[in-house]
Amino acid sequence: MFMLLALLSPLAAIAGAIVSFARYRNRVEPDRRIPVSAYVFAVIACGAVAGFFGFGWGIDHACYGPTAPNLCGLWGFFVTGPIAFALAVAGVGLVLSLIPPANSN
Repeated sequence: MFMLLALLSPLAAIAGAIVSFARYRNRVEPDRRIPVSAYVFAVIACGAVAGFFGFGWGIDHACYGPTAPNLCGLWGFFVTGPIAFALAVAGVGLVLSLIPPANSN
C-alpha cells in the first residue's frame, strides 16, 4: 500500500503544483507575480533536497541493526524518498497560495 501511494504521490504533487501556480497567476496582479522560471526552480530544488533527505532517512531506519533484511534500502528509494519529494512540492505550492491578492479600492 505504501509503495503504491509513494509512487503516485510525486505525480499528484506535481499536478497540484501546476494547479496552484495557475490559481496564483489568476489571482495576483502581473507586477507582483513570481516568474514561472523561479517557481519551477523552487519546486525542483525543494523536491530534490527533500527527496534526498527522505531517501537517506528511509535507508537509515529500514537498514538499522544487524537483522536488517537484504533489500532494506528499497524502502528509502521507493517509499520515503518519493513521499518527502511530494510533501516538499506540495509545500511550495501551499506557500505560493498564501500570497494574498492586492486590495482593489
